[in-house]
Amino acid sequence: MSTTKVTADMIASGAIPSIATLEYNQAILAFKVASANQLAKFSMVDQVIDEYQDATGIDAGASTNELAGGATTAKYYGGGVPVTPTTSSVGSVASTGTVDGDYTYYKWTTVGSSHSFTTDTAQDYEYLVVAGGGAAGDWGGAGGGGGYRAATGFPVAPGTISGITVGAGGLAQGNGTGGLSGGNSVFSTITSSGGGGGANDGADHANAGGSGGGGTYYTAGTVRAGAAGNSGGFTPVEGYAGGSGASGNYGGGGGGGAASVGGDGVGNDGGNGGAGINNDITGSVVGYSGGGGGATNGGTPGTATHGGGSGATSTHDGTGADNTGGGGGADSGDGTNHGGSGIVVIRRLTTIEIGGGDLTLQSVATTAKSAPTTANLVVLIEDSGSGTADLASDIKAKVSRDGSAFTGYVTFTDEGNWGTDKRILRSNDIDLTGVTSGTSMKYKIETFNQSAGVKETRIHATSLAWA
Repeated sequence: MSTTKVTADMIASGAIPSIATLEYNQAILAFKVASANQLAKFSMVDQVIDEYQDATGIDAGASTNELAGGATTAKYYGGGVPVTPTTSSVGSVASTGTVDGDYTYYKWTTVGSSHSFTTDTAQDYEYLVVAGGGAAGDWGGAGGGGGYRAATGFPVAPGTISGITVGAGGLAQGNGTGGLSGGNSVFSTITSSGGGGGANDGADHANAGGSGGGGTYYTAGTVRAGAAGNSGGFTPVEGYAGGSGASGNYGGGGGGGAASVGGDGVGNDGGNGGAGINNDITGSVVGYSGGGGGATNGGTPGTATHGGGSGATSTHDGTGADNTGGGGGADSGDGTNHGGSGIVVIRRLTTIEIGGGDLTLQSVATTAKSAPTTANLVVLIEDSGSGTADLASDIKAKVSRDGSAFTGYVTFTDEGNWGTDKRILRSNDIDLTGVTSGTSMKYKIETFNQSAGVKETRIHATSLAWA
């Protein structure tokens, strides 16, 4: 059996790939594997790979203007610029918003549809949209809590959003009648449905709504079931169904709430209102969209939480709380327990970062087996905007082997494309002997001459290898 000695001439001729070429090919393969599996930073023997699926591999204290972007297999880092959006609003409690820590929120509490919001900057918002609660029926079922919708990450583009609406609470209709449903509340494409009105002891049915109104016992001998809440395909749902009335004894069903169904009437006792939801978007925890408590016929009235009105024994003390979307608690004899009005709140970060700034992206240290003398660096970049990064002036990099002392700027070569406006940069045989020896391997990538929409260089992945 014979062996062949690998010589420098053989490597130079291309008959045998160089170590740098093998490391380069290994880096490209690792990028593909990491991207396909959405992997974070991981180490190989004498090599570290980072696809920026998270911030695991980045030293935030040593980096500046690092703005993470993208999604799934296309995440990246670009340079960010701090921006404080200019906003205004019509009809809100404070026209320019209320600052609470790192956030500014805008709150609309006045019933109507003429409110608006204006911003000059695209930004994601958190929202709370609560509709008006339903009114209670006389001698019967309680009103359902107003529809509740809340979420983060809602994109708002520059411009004006008109038609912001705060729904009115449903009106009670007097002795012997069922309650009316609450009004819808609206912000942009988000609509929460008014809570359903409760049934009375006459012929009126409970109404469906964001949360359903409670049922009652009908004098002709029929039990009125609670009405349905509005799932509407939402996760979580806007609200739940109201409870049914008691058979034969006039205990009214509780109105549905944003978090649970209303309780059924039992004997003379009214059903409890369905639970609402606590939310701290305004900096304080407030309960919203609770269902009202059902009426009683000489027993115990249904109780309520989260803005809903408790059932009353004789007087109208069970009105839903305004600006919570609470359902009206059913009373015994006068039919005056209204639902509470709704509310709309949006919240944003007071200061955000947008693309277009110069970036310094420094990695955390990866420990080498021994102090290396050379390194190879492969970087996947994207030229976003109308400009193309110049490898001599717009993107530069350095390497350290002791975690603090870095080489001078390395020389990048363009190895071709890995997608539209995406390039592979490579720097081979970086000499480490001129910097402090050690085994803490780091890279530092810097971008220059960046401008939003003109030249935004994005860093999608980096491989650092050493020997």
